Amino acid sequence: MTSLTPKQSPVESWDRLPSDWHNDERMDALFAFFKDRELNPVHYDAKMKFWSETIINYCEDHGILQIDISTIVSRFRRKGKTSKCLDKIFEELIKQRRLISTNDYTYSQQSSWVSWTFNKLTSPLTSLMSTKIPVDQDIFVIKELVDKKAQQVIESLQSHVCVATFDCVISYGSFIDACRRCALIDENSINLIISTLVRDKKILIDYVGETKNVKVVKFIAPGTPTVRPITEIENSVLLLRHSKDRLEEQLKKSDEQMEGLLTDIRRHLKNSNRTAAMKLLRKKKILEREYEKKDRTVEHLNTVLTQIEQTDCSSLVINAYSSGVQAHKELLRKNGLTPDAVEDMIDEVHDMLDTQNEIDDAITRPLANDTTDMTELEIELEELLRQPIPPTPAVTTVPNANDISNISIPNEAIKIPEEDPFADLELRLQKLGVKEPTPNKLADVASSSH
Repeated sequence: MTSLTPKQSPVESWDRLPSDWHNDERMDALFAFFKDRELNPVHYDAKMKFWSETIINYCEDHGILQIDISTIVSRFRRKGKTSKCLDKIFEELIKQRRLISTNDYTYSQQSSWVSWTFNKLTSPLTSLMSTKIPVDQDIFVIKELVDKKAQQVIESLQSHVCVATFDCVISYGSFIDACRRCALIDENSINLIISTLVRDKKILIDYVGETKNVKVVKFIAPGTPTVRPITEIENSVLLLRHSKDRLEEQLKKSDEQMEGLLTDIRRHLKNSNRTAAMKLLRKKKILEREYEKKDRTVEHLNTVLTQIEQTDCSSLVINAYSSGVQAHKELLRKNGLTPDAVEDMIDEVHDMLDTQNEIDDAITRPLANDTTDMTELEIELEELLRQPIPPTPAVTTVPNANDISNISIPNEAIKIPEEDPFADLELRLQKLGVKEPTPNKLADVASSSH
């Protein structure tokens, strides 16, 4: 019995499937024919944006660089329905140069002067003789995805570069593996990437070996704009690696053969067929001797390759030292730093410090009109130090201010000391060198003063 359930569309398992895809009402409007933009420009632009971004994103995630309307219609089928507006979407993408006809893209990839001249001369005639392919029958290249994927392939290759001198040359098979790691499964898509990278001079394809039977790809080294031809060093290293890889493959096959012979020998011994077992054992011994020779050769090749890598690293170190020395010399020359200049500067600094010390001494020197004799000042200071210190008068404790109003002091207790005009007379007479006056003289002086 035939199932009535519509077959699931390939897009249903896509991780970045738009959320509107599960909205029946919304998708019915998006699957319908386009109406005139003047009627509803907002809906028209939103519908155009939805389909443009969905198609480009789907092709990017699935490594599809060439598309046509019939393939997209089949991939974006929903519940047995197909979109009726994809031809309009393709026309808009072509107008925006996001989609380019395969014939036009191939023509634009031709970079040689002869091809360019020939096509320039024949293009008017060709355009008249050829008929334009309808949109629904043509195959288009998504240019923005081709450029993006090409850059991803280059970055993937450069991420495995350890020694830029010869790590930028790889076998053609390794290059194809790098393309597949970037989600490029289709052979046509890989060929588009190759033609784009060759046109942009980011890779070159060549054959090496004595008989030119080894197909290799050289890509741009990190930090360089274009790829350079394969050098003799790269050619030699590549042949060494190729020989080592072939020997390792032979060792792997020999190992499998020896395992198979050992199984057969055991089987013959189990069947008591010693003659056949002995014959196979001799063959196994021959394979073991050949295996040992090849294994030693592989070790020697690994040693040679390691020495080459170390030599290249040493060369990089020497070049780095040389660049550093040149930069240092240029910096010294630019700033005028020489041993003589530094010595002169140090002498100037010392002279400046000596001058500053002289200035400080001049500032602290006494003024000329200051005639004070320091000796007299010292003698007077010593005399003051020898004089006795007068006793400190007793401090009378004053009662609390809050209680002073309650204290009654008799008038007889309050006495104001009379000033004695002759209190310091004795001291002054001693300083003047006069003898102490007698009590009679003191009385006469006192009476005369009255």
